[in-house]
This record gives sequence, C-alpha cells and structure tokens, in this order.
Amino acid sequence: MSETSPATPSEVSSLDDLARAVDESARDQRQLARKIRQFRDGRLKGRTWHEILAREPKPEALHLVAGILRRVSPVSAGLRRLLARGLRAEGATMPQIGERFGVSHQRVSTLLRRGED
Repeated sequence: MSETSPATPSEVSSLDDLARAVDESARDQRQLARKIRQFRDGRLKGRTWHEILAREPKPEALHLVAGILRRVSPVSAGLRRLLARGLRAEGATMPQIGERFGVSHQRVSTLLRRGED
C-alpha cells in the first residue's frame, strides 16, 4: 500500500491550481480582515452602517467574502478528490480513506464517483 510512484502531470497541475487558489483566497482574507477592523473602528466612533459602507473602497467586503467562498469550495473538493483518488490507487480501502478524512465510506464512494463525472 505504500509503494513509491511518481507524480503524474495531472496531479502536479491540480496541486499547482489548488495552491494558487489558496494563495488568492489568503490575500483576499487579509484584505477582508482589514476591512472588518475598519468597520469596527467606524462603529466605535459612532458611525452608522450606511456611513461606513458608503466610505468603503472597492472591492467591497461582501464581494471579497463571495470570492473567497467561490474559490475555497472547489479547492476543498478538488483536494479531497485528489487525495482520495491517490489513496485508493495506492490500495487504501474506502473505510480507511473515510477514517482519514473524517467521513463515512459512503461519502468517500460519492466523492470518487463525482470526480469521474
């Protein structure tokens, strides 16, 4: 079950794409954290939400949140699918993969099937 195998070009490309998406989300999360602190500061100064949001430079906080969520969900699914496929190819059983991921073996089966669509 622990044989050495070289990474496939598809794996490397997928991992590069995942890392890029995480980097972009991390950048947006830092920007969002700054905006949230500005919101807090504005509220502490007695400003209304209307005043705070009217002063907010682009991209707006809610757009940042939407972009982060849009990026993170497929990344998370892609990483789980990549790892599940790799573990399965190396001989791990679905219950073993499920235990490692903290999900049922039925969820692993669904994850692997969806990856083939």
